[in-house]
Amino acid sequence: MKRLSLLLVMIFTICMSWATIDEYYSFNATTGTYTPITGTAVTDMLSDDALSAAVPLGFSFPYGDNSYTEVVLSSNGWIGLGTSQTSSNLSNNLASTSYAPILAPLWDDTSMASGTAEYTMTGTAPNRIFTIQYSNLMWNYSGTAGYNFQVNLYETGKITFAYGSNPGAPNSPSASIGINMLPGGAGWYFSVTPGAPASASTTTHNGAI
Repeated sequence: MKRLSLLLVMIFTICMSWATIDEYYSFNATTGTYTPITGTAVTDMLSDDALSAAVPLGFSFPYGDNSYTEVVLSSNGWIGLGTSQTSSNLSNNLASTSYAPILAPLWDDTSMASGTAEYTMTGTAPNRIFTIQYSNLMWNYSGTAGYNFQVNLYETGKITFAYGSNPGAPNSPSASIGINMLPGGAGWYFSVTPGAPASASTTTHNGAI
């Protein structure tokens, strides 16, 4: 069933250069309609502190100086590009030089024990879109309000985060939202601060959303 609700879409669009992350991507936020998908289920991370096996994208996703054909999904609200991440990692630190490249729609000590995750691909080459959906993620792991969001990876390199309507207050929230890329550290992440308007920094990490 199609469900319509207000969302915040955080969009990272690709630029052509090679120095720091803001020469590859820019940030903006907008509102629109959250449309749930029905796709292939990812079941091996539907617990607390779990990481999925590699999920194939179906195309090569350009990101910084690298490209990726697989992702891993963490129950702690982030997606790893490639397979270098080997634990679910709840530290929510986009400024890390160890945990990159990470796409973090809601990186915190969350749980998917009561949730579902799935993915699908739409469009035709060279403009395909790979969508990953988290449904009923508990924020934090012992919370009672389930959160819904999607990450869209465009074959062109664009990234969007899309969030469903607010289901209630989170429990002891301390999240990061944003992206980072190799080699990590200052200048190699976008850390988002929600608001009206939302903003993003490449030098100041916000880990207390």
